[in-house]
Amino acid sequence: MPDARSFSGEFAAADLTGLFRHQLEACRLAEGEECLCITDTAWNPAIAAACLTAALSLGANAHVLTFPASRAITERALASALAGADLIIYMSGFTLHYRPEVRAALARGARVLCVMQPVHVLQRLNADADVRRRAMAGAERLSAARRIKITSQAGTDLTMDKSGRPGLAAYGFADQPGHLDFWGGGMVQAAQIEGTTEGRLVLDVGDVCFMLARFVESPVEILFERGRVTAINGGLDAKLIRHCLDAAGDEGATLAGHMAWGVDRRARWLAPILDTPDQGGGGADSEAYLGNIQIEIGSNDDVIFGGKNRSAGHMGLCLLGANLWLDGEAIITDGRFVPPDLQ
Repeated sequence: MPDARSFSGEFAAADLTGLFRHQLEACRLAEGEECLCITDTAWNPAIAAACLTAALSLGANAHVLTFPASRAITERALASALAGADLIIYMSGFTLHYRPEVRAALARGARVLCVMQPVHVLQRLNADADVRRRAMAGAERLSAARRIKITSQAGTDLTMDKSGRPGLAAYGFADQPGHLDFWGGGMVQAAQIEGTTEGRLVLDVGDVCFMLARFVESPVEILFERGRVTAINGGLDAKLIRHCLDAAGDEGATLAGHMAWGVDRRARWLAPILDTPDQGGGGADSEAYLGNIQIEIGSNDDVIFGGKNRSAGHMGLCLLGANLWLDGEAIITDGRFVPPDLQ
């Protein structure tokens, strides 16, 4: 028996509207606000229908915009669509969080929520005040820090500098002007300064490469010099990671992009291999899992990170049971939070 159900029928919106209402209430969607739901022709239409119905039930002026999945969205079309929207919800394969039009909407105070996870993940990792509290507290500490050090018993020993770049709280809903978030996200993250990541990252057995929906089966050693991957050593997993980075086809694919730690107690480490209708789970569980530490290789130039590395590659690697320090202060030890306000 599968661990969850698939919501793909024409009447699925009837079951999903209450879920979307909960999330839109967390986004503080108010009566009379403009709510724009963006989707594409390849996405499950029940999700946009549920979003629209929920927004209307809250008294918002709500609309659905559907783009063809087979064509790129033009700058003119997207800019005109976003103009005047207070809350933008997009459920689409298009990575709109890299678009300058979305950056402009955030700059004028719009809230943006990305909805890209399977429905069973959206149900489990819905808006939660405790996830927000832990993410906000962690982001405050990360914003104030300059140096990050990450180690593990498997042999990881990495340092990086994020001086001047913000620590970002991702908690799964967009409740503040200018805030972009990802439903299912429960992370504290930052783009380190390009060229500053140095040392050795060791993926141990059971760590996750969520871009490949794969658990590491034998240790992988990844060496960084001046922020760039210089060697990837190991067996099959190392070969797959090398192939994935090479397939991006650009030099930025081997640059360290950003780091993060997870803050959601509800996230499931085994989500990529659970028997569900949507295998892989989209990565939210791996990223949000409480106390895991993520190192991402590749792009960090989306509208929130503020990084400078543009790449078609975006390889997220998540470690269990590792350690993290901010300017010498222990934040995570063996996968457990040390400061009381983060526990």
